[in-house]
Amino acid sequence: MSLLTALFRRPVCRHYALLDEAQCCRMLLTAAEPPQNGHWVQVDELRLSWIGRPLPQQARQDEISLSH
Repeated sequence: MSLLTALFRRPVCRHYALLDEAQCCRMLLTAAEPPQNGHWVQVDELRLSWIGRPLPQQARQDEISLSH
């Protein structure tokens, strides 16, 4: 890797959905680091129509489940 590439390399951003106790989506987030608090799951994409509804099972990539 060249010095120029290393200087201008962007962090990889991933998409996350915050789920409540009923498994409904409460918030969507795109970030380079996983969220620190709450029940977050990694998703393939973000859709505003998910907010307030159960997250589709096929949207989930990876469960993060972090404590408050």
